[in-house]
Amino acid sequence: MGCFSDVLRSAFTKCKASELENLLKQWGYLTEDELLQLNFSKSKMCVFRDVLSLCQEKNRKRETTDRIDQFDLHCTKESWQSDPEKFKKKLQQQVDLYFDSTASVSVTLQDGALWCRLYIPTGNHNMNSNTVYLIYYPHCQCFAISAFKVSVQNFLFQGLSNAFGYATLTSMNLSGLHYKSLFQLAFNKLGETSFGLTKDVQSLPFMGENRRKRKAEEIEMEPNMRSEDIAMKRKRSLSLETAFGNFEQPVLESLQFKVEVKFMGRKNLKNFSEDGEPIRCCVKFEGPSVLEGVRNLASCGLANEPLPKHLLKVNSLGTNNFVLKSKDKS
Repeated sequence: MGCFSDVLRSAFTKCKASELENLLKQWGYLTEDELLQLNFSKSKMCVFRDVLSLCQEKNRKRETTDRIDQFDLHCTKESWQSDPEKFKKKLQQQVDLYFDSTASVSVTLQDGALWCRLYIPTGNHNMNSNTVYLIYYPHCQCFAISAFKVSVQNFLFQGLSNAFGYATLTSMNLSGLHYKSLFQLAFNKLGETSFGLTKDVQSLPFMGENRRKRKAEEIEMEPNMRSEDIAMKRKRSLSLETAFGNFEQPVLESLQFKVEVKFMGRKNLKNFSEDGEPIRCCVKFEGPSVLEGVRNLASCGLANEPLPKHLLKVNSLGTNNFVLKSKDKS
């Protein structure tokens, strides 16, 4: 038993006492009854001995060894992803591998996120153009990155893939200034395609920013005012709540649609000759929060209800740049 005992001890030394309970629950090898037997107010070594005893009582040496190896790996990842200095060291190793010795890395932890600054000289002495900023929440499936030179993209992405342990990196084509909203929108996309919808979104550091309940409609708050179309307004309100929820929307400063569709008004033009080419244009919404703006337009009756799918689904598609084309009937 000494072999997996040493591995388990090593895993315990890598994590904080305050994190043990959650880590052991995530591990999933101990039953709920076994977890209740542990006293997490004791020292780490006391908890270690109790966990070791429970593992030994299972009398499944091979399975226990494999599961403790997994626990050690999880604690190792937990350790470097949450520690700015360890993360900096890991990232610096990749930067040194792909770029010259003058490249540098700085990392700090703020609001639960790791903020990274990478200086990658490329022959241009302009400091700003050679600097890349990156924001990463530990254990999140995505990160935010500032603009960078195309010439460094391949090496930069390979280094980041190695550092994060990703097989591939894919751009979500999602941009903006409010980084917590960008992470929330990215999670909405990943939550539907990879993990399933989370039951407790408020536990995520970047989800609390926009989880404020919407205020009631002013028309309903003023007792002396009477609406002539209250039934229609209530129907519209329920429709918008179904589409957008009853929370304030994530902040996006822009929403762009490149449109390539067939001209639909030829019946009203006598001399119109269709050459088969689509009508092309670009429609761009801009403002402090375009998703809130779109919702408010519909709420006030200034946008047709129900809203088209390409507006209703922005919250879950993980991008703010779209191409709209006519359906091919062939």
